[in-house]
Amino acid sequence: MADRTDFSDEARDKNPGIGEQAGEGVGGIGGTLAGAAIGSVGGPIGAVIGGIAGALGGWWAGEKVGRAAEDFGDHEPYYRTHYDANNSSTVDWNTARTGYGLGHVAGRNPTYRGRSYDDIEADLRKGWKDRDRDFDSVRPYVRHGYERTSKSDWSDL
Repeated sequence: MADRTDFSDEARDKNPGIGEQAGEGVGGIGGTLAGAAIGSVGGPIGAVIGGIAGALGGWWAGEKVGRAAEDFGDHEPYYRTHYDANNSSTVDWNTARTGYGLGHVAGRNPTYRGRSYDDIEADLRKGWKDRDRDFDSVRPYVRHGYERTSKSDWSDL
């Protein structure tokens, strides 16, 4: 996937990437399908984000959610190191990765700016639609991803 993080918002609005197109299409094709199409965090993470978009709408259903997900791959080595240091025999890496991804994206939601994880967890639970894993199994990873990216200056990550 091409790095689009250096593009201005205006340039990205005129030429949206796949994540942005997926976010814009939520109303037409359904949250889960749109979320699954989100670039570098496709698959389970994209499907979870899409489920939340379908349940909550707003920012989650817009193009900005795709932008918020674009750099997850750059942060994945950090999350893997955290996972290895805090390993749980009941949660495999791919499951934890889904949680980190959700938290990573949620931390970029401007509606949540300045709010603690405890303040926004109910929203994330409400939209959680993963039939293979319950929210409580990924909660620590969602929290860690959220706390990492909910900083006011994301460029220092």
